[in-house]
Amino acid sequence: MKEVVLLDIKGMHCPNCPAKVERSVLKMEGIKQVKVDYDTESGSVIFDNNLTGVQQIINRIGQMGFDATESHNKNLVE
Repeated sequence: MKEVVLLDIKGMHCPNCPAKVERSVLKMEGIKQVKVDYDTESGSVIFDNNLTGVQQIINRIGQMGFDATESHNKNLVE
């Protein structure tokens, strides 16, 4: 089933970081769409929760050296 998670992503030090995060997360099974914004340090991920989960997405971003947490701010990424 399709699910959306909003994330706070800390530690991005340049405008190229969001593209790196997007490319890496998109390689994961079940990921449909990823949008990361450098200015707001946030992201949204649409994924199939039968194939992956929020913690796996957070772990992938963490492996890249960034600190990702689930956000409860619905206005972060449009």
